[in-house]
Amino acid sequence: MEKFKGKNYVVTGGSSGIGLAIARSLSKQGANVCIVGRRHEALEEAVADLGGGLWSVQCDIGDEHQVEILTQAVGDRWTALDGLVNNAGVAPMADLEATDPETWDECFRINSRGPYLVTRALLDLLRAAEKPSIVNISSTLAEKAIPGMVAYNSAKAALNQMTRSIALELAPKIRVNAIMPAVVDTPIHAGRGMSSADVKGMGGIHPLNRVGQPEDIAEMTVFLLSDAASWMTGAIIPVDGGMMAT
Repeated sequence: MEKFKGKNYVVTGGSSGIGLAIARSLSKQGANVCIVGRRHEALEEAVADLGGGLWSVQCDIGDEHQVEILTQAVGDRWTALDGLVNNAGVAPMADLEATDPETWDECFRINSRGPYLVTRALLDLLRAAEKPSIVNISSTLAEKAIPGMVAYNSAKAALNQMTRSIALELAPKIRVNAIMPAVVDTPIHAGRGMSSADVKGMGGIHPLNRVGQPEDIAEMTVFLLSDAASWMTGAIIPVDGGMMAT
């Protein structure tokens, strides 16, 4: 697709899972992609795997100083940014009593503060592009909460409202949308003690009887970044195997 050729994108949480699938799809279509993550080795492996116009910046998106360094690195390489994907996230499993203040704060720091910091810092580069677009990766749990994930449910709900708010503020120049995946088979579940088999076993809770794959979310993300979605902003879109319909 020539529409992405030579365009510039930043994808946070881009070294694995959904972020890597998004970076791969954009790169295959000729885009230049900066993937952002906290783990240096994972970033190096992703760049070596995808090659092309892919490069990386190590950054903790919840840290304002590190986001400033990220912004400088992007600005040193590109004069304009065609798209930003706020994908990085953490998903602690704990009910209210087990959610200590540190867990709560860390969940909001990455899932809500991070997208705020990165978006705000990259605004000038986004405004310099012809038709810039932002996509936030949220979760169905933002609007359909489950017990045992109070911090995550709340942080993703905040991200949804941030999406709507900045879509209004940045229109008509910059489009801002969000995607709400249900259960997707990504490495984020390993941090909660779940194997890939455990995750796949959750397929039955979705009407389409399978969990999502990173590519399912990447396809919608690429669409929202493209001119095909030029009349969409402030939308919060489930890509969830039917979960929100249950």
